[in-house]
Amino acid sequence: MIDNFFDMLTDEKLGQIHEASLIVLEKTGLRIDHPLALEKLAAAGARVDKARQRVYLSSDLVEQALKTVPKSFTCAGRTPEFDFPVGKTGKDLMPSFRTVGGAINLYHLGTDRVHPIGIKDCGEMAHLVDGLENINILGALTPQDIQLETYDIETLKVMLENGRKHIWALTTDSKNLRYQLEMMSAVAGGSAALCKRPVCSGIVCMIAPLYFPFDEIERLLLYGEYNLPVRVPLTPIIGANAPYTLAGTLTQTNAEALGSLVVLQTLCPKIPTWYYALIQSMDMARGHTQFVNPEVMLVETAHLQLARYYGLPAATSPVMGNTCQTLQNMFEKGTSLTMTALAGINEVGGVGGMENGLITSPELVVIENEMIDYAKRLLKGIDINAETLAAEVIIRDDHRGKYLEDPHTFQHLRKEARFKPSLFDTRPLLAWQKDPKTIIDRAEEKMAAIMKDHSVPPLEEKLTLELNQILKTAKRDLGGSV
Repeated sequence: MIDNFFDMLTDEKLGQIHEASLIVLEKTGLRIDHPLALEKLAAAGARVDKARQRVYLSSDLVEQALKTVPKSFTCAGRTPEFDFPVGKTGKDLMPSFRTVGGAINLYHLGTDRVHPIGIKDCGEMAHLVDGLENINILGALTPQDIQLETYDIETLKVMLENGRKHIWALTTDSKNLRYQLEMMSAVAGGSAALCKRPVCSGIVCMIAPLYFPFDEIERLLLYGEYNLPVRVPLTPIIGANAPYTLAGTLTQTNAEALGSLVVLQTLCPKIPTWYYALIQSMDMARGHTQFVNPEVMLVETAHLQLARYYGLPAATSPVMGNTCQTLQNMFEKGTSLTMTALAGINEVGGVGGMENGLITSPELVVIENEMIDYAKRLLKGIDINAETLAAEVIIRDDHRGKYLEDPHTFQHLRKEARFKPSLFDTRPLLAWQKDPKTIIDRAEEKMAAIMKDHSVPPLEEKLTLELNQILKTAKRDLGGSV
């Protein structure tokens, strides 16, 4: 791994942001409309105004939460070979990579065809991701062709059946989450097994600025029963629900990160989580938001440094493209992926995302799988030792420039890391004109090969029957058709 990540801010500036965030938590606090949460936070030492549903947090509570929260943990796949560590550091440990969650439309790059995501698409995305070596986490999609009341439960079932990677299981509300947890427990081998090997991770939303709705706390308490890892997306829109200055957005979002830590660790001690900043910027001229621009990248990179400052696993979604214009999208994704990787990110989200996450593209997921390989090579850095410095080799060459025939080259030909593209094309123009396939053409070919030749072992028949029964019960209980 590279010796040092990119630092944007000095320790002094990090300290300024931290202190400003503590002032916000002490003076403005969090808004929480959940009576039990207010009681538990008050018992822990927070100043609570029940009439206003406000919780004011001291620096001591923040420090205690930072001590309690796990600095590393494991996310599991359906089978153990897809388990991966989160937050651990060391030689050869790379970030994890997650496909976009929540998308409602599917876009095919080669044909410019877009259509609403169906439940079949969810299964196919799970199969595709299972066959891509650089994707660790499957983000749940939002199919439009099944009943609304239980779509999240059925989506989880289909993704569990068609892939073995860890799943970020999005959910409608706490009522639906109970059935999802039943499915997770069944696949993991029981409740105790799910606690030890979480095959899915969850989501608890804080609404910017500084607000936890009732049902988000209800969901947190359910996740806490299994100690499942949860992401709390911090969702400032610079200039809209967060201050217009970048430093102001950093202050508010960091206050939300620290405040959410206190809530999580007070209600569910030692529950694993990420410092997950999902930054957007308001385009004041056009009135829409952007997930990728220089200002967003500056704020995201600063948040990654703040996460390292606190010793927390850092996540963001830097590859969430703004548009469906493919060339622009690839530029945005390539620059943001590279910058956040070199800034020390632990989880990269948004793979395959277009139009601010509303759309996903399977071909783009395949292309980004290769972009990730490129970023991983950057993170491996340069191996420097007496042998690789090659001073004797340079002296021996004696100005001839014939390193192709030197034994030192053959000794290191397979030992030193090199990026080996499978989609990127480095042929000269004349060679390409004889076979003018684009990167989209090659991505489509690779995707077709995975869908045809890559095999995903099915669940045991009795487990499939159990998942079917859970879904049937959910549809009956939640008011949908059975």
